[in-house]
Amino acid sequence: MAKQVTQLKQIKKIGDTTSPATEATLLTIAGLGIPTYDYMELGYTGTNLTTIVYKTGGSGGTTVATLTLAYNGSDDITSITKT
Repeated sequence: MAKQVTQLKQIKKIGDTTSPATEATLLTIAGLGIPTYDYMELGYTGTNLTTIVYKTGGSGGTTVATLTLAYNGSDDITSITKT
């Protein structure tokens, strides 16, 4: 778990200078086991990326995974929940 937390902090730093889509891709490779997908839907609360919905079959396809990101008062990612 400590390794994932460190990766999340690194991703947040990267996210400060990259596009949200790039940040979402980095989250995918952070060891969260996202199944094969061909579409990502990004959700925001203010400027924070708060959900990433992964789908097969395009925007109207089947959801294969959802990541929900939580933040603290300093806008640091504190947890990611995969459903």
